[in-house]
Amino acid sequence: MSDQDTPVGEDFTPRGTVAIVILFTATLVLLWLSIYLILIARGVTT
Repeated sequence: MSDQDTPVGEDFTPRGTVAIVILFTATLVLLWLSIYLILIARGVTT
C-alpha cells in the first residue's frame, strides 16, 4: 500500500485523549493522597 492509498484517518494518534487520561489519573492520585494524609494526621481511632 503506497502513501497515496492510505486512508485519511489511518495515521491518527489520539494525543488529546492521552493528555486527558493523564490529567484525570493525576487528579485522582492527588485527591487520594490528600485524603490519605488527612487520615494519617488524625491518627488511629478504633
